[in-house]
Amino acid sequence: MLNCEIDITAQEAHNSAMRTTITFDEEAAEILRVYSESQGISLSKAASNLVVQGARPKSWIKYKDGFPVFDLEPGPTITDEHIRKLVREEF
Repeated sequence: MLNCEIDITAQEAHNSAMRTTITFDEEAAEILRVYSESQGISLSKAASNLVVQGARPKSWIKYKDGFPVFDLEPGPTITDEHIRKLVREEF
């Protein structure tokens, strides 16, 4: 089993540097290794990037009648009349 231990330094822990060692399972270690090499960054930076990326809300794409769709924040409804008006103004 491949273990990947990363020492992570945080600068704002009680006004002094703090180190934490994290042990990843084989699959996670390989993902970190490949990601860090592809991005040209350290394993610590790769782990940090992936944690932040994983914590962000996802925009999930669904398919409706064969077309990709996704949920948006509520906003104005665009009607056929809006489109016609824009086309008239453009020409």
